[in-house]
Amino acid sequence: MRFVRELAEPWGLLLGATSAGVAWAVQLPVVAALGVGVAVLAARAGVALATREKEPQPREARVLDVTPGSAEANWLQRAEHAADGFVSLSDSLGAGPLADRVADMEPVVRETLSTLERLAGRASATGKALSRVDLDAVAREKRRLQGELRSAHEDVRGDLESALSAVQAQADVHARLSGARDKLLAQLQSGALGLDSLVARVAELTAATTDFAVDTGAVRELSDQLEGIRQGVLETEQATRRSLG
Repeated sequence: MRFVRELAEPWGLLLGATSAGVAWAVQLPVVAALGVGVAVLAARAGVALATREKEPQPREARVLDVTPGSAEANWLQRAEHAADGFVSLSDSLGAGPLADRVADMEPVVRETLSTLERLAGRASATGKALSRVDLDAVAREKRRLQGELRSAHEDVRGDLESALSAVQAQADVHARLSGARDKLLAQLQSGALGLDSLVARVAELTAATTDFAVDTGAVRELSDQLEGIRQGVLETEQATRRSLG
């Protein structure tokens, strides 16, 4: 398709037509002159295509590492175990309506787990950023500057106010990061426990239901529960992305 677009370039068409005209002017047969024009046009398109800068490859989404032993790593591990348990239960079901309904839920479970993995990575990144701000030192610096401002001369008041604004900015950053991390950890906990509950409910349903008496209401409740978990983790991801960038 790119080669065809190069053939249709106005300058290329003009060059091909000019070449054909020159060939006809030196008394080459009409067919031969047309062949010269086509050859020049094709050559020009090939050269342009070969020398044109390659289009940049789309950037892959950055995958954030989860800090081993952290709270987010523990909740993520629990969610992974729950997802594995759901798949194991689904695989153990014999063919039938219930098995079909549970199998339909597997992609949503995997999607939810993938989102939880991203949330855990963001929680670890937020925790590392928090560790770079010494809140106690910031508070001490803020109190010192506020004290100096109360007795400062006019010629240094502006500089002290700028310094105080810079210190306050650090405190504001810490507050935003801390709030975002709390939200991420709360959603990781909610998602992991929600998947745990879903697995327990599926196990209960499979033990109490036969293929001849599928409780469609109970299965619908499972689907609604899973959708609620999925929506919760997605909304948290979007909210933290907006607040942290």
